[in-house]
Amino acid sequence: MLRHAILISTLIATGSLYAADTKPSFPKWKGAAELGSIRTTGNTNTSSINATLNLKRKARVWDLDLNLDALTSKEDDVTSKERYKGTLDLNRKFTRHHYLATTLSYEFDRFSGYDYQTLYSIGYGYRLINNRRHYLDAEIGPGYRYDQREDNSGAEEETVLRLAGKYFWKIQKGVEFDQMLSVNTGSQKTTWRSESSLKSRINGSLATKISYHWDYTDTVPIDSKHTNSEFGVTLVYNF
Repeated sequence: MLRHAILISTLIATGSLYAADTKPSFPKWKGAAELGSIRTTGNTNTSSINATLNLKRKARVWDLDLNLDALTSKEDDVTSKERYKGTLDLNRKFTRHHYLATTLSYEFDRFSGYDYQTLYSIGYGYRLINNRRHYLDAEIGPGYRYDQREDNSGAEEETVLRLAGKYFWKIQKGVEFDQMLSVNTGSQKTTWRSESSLKSRINGSLATKISYHWDYTDTVPIDSKHTNSEFGVTLVYNF
């Protein structure tokens, strides 16, 4: 029942998003596609591919941010990593600084001990810094987490408190820094996630991006790790 209510509320919000903005100057869309690949040969043969698609919609009332991410890695033709994740952020602006923050995420990680993990949250957001070169957002609100275990022992579901911060810095023309930090805490477990990136434009729509992702879960299934980290270098096409 709760999952049906979440789906309905998301559909209503999405419908309102398209109905709210009528002036021709809005909405404004932009996107970025990223691809990175590493291959080594010698004593061991390894290969990895990571790809990301990001779509952003900025409007007078509703802002949308959709991020799709895939990562695969093999060592001597044996898969060592396989993860797919999608995150949708939908924000309803009230003033220049105050907004309603909604987040919906789905993650499949073959080696996490779960078939899939989902999170839905809705809360209050405040933009502490808002100028042409910097912005800093802080968000807080309740959420619902549903994680399906891989060993058929059932699902973990609980209400959580979500805290998040987002920082953007335009260092100079063509060079940008992004930082995101989030904490989801409940009675069963607490998860931390940090994502840092530095993007430098090469020319036109092409750029290079250096990123570091780190996440920590205090309670995990047997044979699963508490901490995961990734360092990546990707080629970015902006559109």
